[in-house]
Amino acid sequence: MLIGEFSRKSKLTREAIRFYEKEGLLVGTRKDNNYREYSEKDIRVVQFIASLKELGFTLPEIKNILDLYNSEQKCKDVQRKLEKNLENIENKLTTLKNVKENLLKSIKECEENPDKKSCNIIAKILL
Repeated sequence: MLIGEFSRKSKLTREAIRFYEKEGLLVGTRKDNNYREYSEKDIRVVQFIASLKELGFTLPEIKNILDLYNSEQKCKDVQRKLEKNLENIENKLTTLKNVKENLLKSIKECEENPDKKSCNIIAKILL
């Protein structure tokens, strides 16, 4: 399928498709007339990218995961890279947990002092 149909089916703009290609996340094939051609597999790839983005993965992290999928590396090498991804996820979860705790404390302080004229909660969060 050509980029127009791929755009409709994948619900991505043509610009986003070209950006993903430029970043190495998506590899459309070129026809003799220099048009890009995409497959159903490419739709699954962009759906996978969207899922990972929704989970908070960065584009470089997504590219690393896709590179692992497309490579012919030994399982032990893939395992090491996946373990590094897992470590990054654990670090993000720890950070999010700390942010959540700080927000809950701030909300509680607001609830305990609803009529306080000068609310410095945001200042505390920023410091």
